[in-house]
Amino acid sequence: MPTYDDDLEYPEITDFTGWEIGRYAPKPGEGLDIRVDGAVEYSLRLIPSNKVVSRFASTYEAWPAVLAELERGIPARLLVLDWHWANGERGRVSSGQTLAFLARAGIGTLDVEEPVRAVG
Repeated sequence: MPTYDDDLEYPEITDFTGWEIGRYAPKPGEGLDIRVDGAVEYSLRLIPSNKVVSRFASTYEAWPAVLAELERGIPARLLVLDWHWANGERGRVSSGQTLAFLARAGIGTLDVEEPVRAVG
């Protein structure tokens, strides 16, 4: 029968003195950059019209534009971020509320304590 004794300590598991943060771990306040293999550019478009708002070399450059469109009053459900390959193929990186969440997290301004709710 388990005793759930809180006095037990495992020094070989809880001793983190020799550990260090990984080389590629993001630093506090550092942004998020999503990369798609083979993508040469990314574009932000409005649906259902499919009008391309702007094009970017990386998703990290796209986050401020996504937030600017949201601040302009464009609903998140109308925004789509696409990737483009050199041969003309394209696909969706993200859209809607997920895109808005990634944009806030992408520039490092997402407040985790602030509740995220669906709009509309």
